[in-house]
Amino acid sequence: MGLPVRAALLQTVNGPFVIDEVELEAPRAGELRVRMTASGICHTDLTYRAGAARFAFPAVLGHE
Repeated sequence: MGLPVRAALLQTVNGPFVIDEVELEAPRAGELRVRMTASGICHTDLTYRAGAARFAFPAVLGHE
C-alpha cells in the first residue's frame, strides 16, 4: 500500500511545476519516513526542466 504525498510534478519540457498528490512506495525494511515541511528547486532541476535530460513524464525532480 502506497503513501499519498504532495510533489512538484513536471508534465512536459519547459512546463510549469504543478503541486499535486502522488503515491509513494511505503518504506521498506531499514528505511523510514521523514516529514518534509519545505523544499527548494535547484539549478539542476531547472536545467532538466529545460530539456537537458531525457526522462519519462510526469516527473518528480530533485536530488537533495
